[in-house]
Amino acid sequence: MRSLSPTHLVLIPSYNPGPKVYETVRAARHHGNPVWVVVDGSTDGTAAQLQAMAASDAGLRVIILPKNSGKGAAVLHGLEQAVSLGFTRALTMDSDGQHPAELVG
Repeated sequence: MRSLSPTHLVLIPSYNPGPKVYETVRAARHHGNPVWVVVDGSTDGTAAQLQAMAASDAGLRVIILPKNSGKGAAVLHGLEQAVSLGFTRALTMDSDGQHPAELVG
């Protein structure tokens, strides 16, 4: 796993992805640090499990939005928070595993 970057992050918007999201996040964490997941009003229970994962992983941050606003809004919300903390680069990947995490880097 890479050291924590103060300027680059992996951003994963997520809406009702089911259990595939956990594999996706673990793979992203293996190749990127930090990784942020923006849960866009999901009702499938994944938010709680992602929060549990983040509780024991300093490189994982989970942002939970109260209602579904769409992928673009979730990405924008994550980017706005990232910029406010000094990040200058973000790579986005889908929570369903369609983007191979091994290409992060």
